[in-house]
Amino acid sequence: MQDHRMLIDAMPNGVILVDSAGTVEHCNHNAIALVDAPLVGRLWRDCVAEYFKPQADDWHEVSLHNSRRVKVDISAIPDQSGQLVVLTDLTETRRLQQKISHLQRLSSMGRMVASLAHQIRTPLSAALLYAQNLATPNLDHNRQQRFSDKLLSRLKSLEQQVNDMLLFAKSGDQQVLEPLSSATLIDSVVQSVSPYAQAKKVRLSVQNNADDAILKGNLTALSGAIQNLLTNAIDVTDKGQVVTVSTDYSANDWCCTVSDTGSGIPAEIQSQLFTPFVTSKPNGTGLGLAVVNTVVKAHQGQLNWQTEAGQGTEFSIRLPIEAVQSKPQEICYG
Repeated sequence: MQDHRMLIDAMPNGVILVDSAGTVEHCNHNAIALVDAPLVGRLWRDCVAEYFKPQADDWHEVSLHNSRRVKVDISAIPDQSGQLVVLTDLTETRRLQQKISHLQRLSSMGRMVASLAHQIRTPLSAALLYAQNLATPNLDHNRQQRFSDKLLSRLKSLEQQVNDMLLFAKSGDQQVLEPLSSATLIDSVVQSVSPYAQAKKVRLSVQNNADDAILKGNLTALSGAIQNLLTNAIDVTDKGQVVTVSTDYSANDWCCTVSDTGSGIPAEIQSQLFTPFVTSKPNGTGLGLAVVNTVVKAHQGQLNWQTEAGQGTEFSIRLPIEAVQSKPQEICYG
């Protein structure tokens, strides 16, 4: 045991020795400095209850009462009763990650502002023109309706560009993460996208095989990300064809897949698919997939995709789950 203590004292991490009764028998100076409290002689469970204060944005680390973030590894001591608790300080690592992410978004936003100034000018000029036409005296009903529809279309385009910009700017920046059911998320997405699919005469198929899966996420950000994928899919799908959004789960992950039967992603932009302002759409800003990628990363998830020329494209968002109790259901819209 003396050899263990000498080794513990020499380790750069915080190390705590807990005996078979659950009492802290020994700890090194780094552990005391991290927790900022006396530990020896106390029950380890009491120390955890008093000094460990998990926060909503904790992922692989745990927050302490003094705002430090630590990774906790617990292992049994071979040939002896008791446990070894190792605390790795990730406070500075997490701070640097957040700073780098913030600087990257600032850099992207600089390019974004320049791009949006150009992108917004065209629909804004068109909207002003249609508004002026609506003020024309003795305008017949048909022309009035046509100008009104075009004005609304241009304003919606402006709204989407601004929403994409805001979502891209905010993603990953201390978002509020709350328990969120798959059913709530998918319902929010479907309610928002269904009118667009109907206007494009594209059928929307929803296959929710993880209806009661519980995620930890931001509803606005995740809903916006999936809406972006669905809008892209609808835009490249022929009238009368189907765009599918499906959910499923495994032991640790929740997966949402959006698939279309369009022409596939052009080969020349595939290597820059998530780069802001890269797009194959004549009137696109190139922000949609950049937003999706940023949101997924902010939720500690993965974004995968596959495409085949003339066959279509499939995007999958995979996120960690907290719990699941599924009830399969399939609904068709349109």
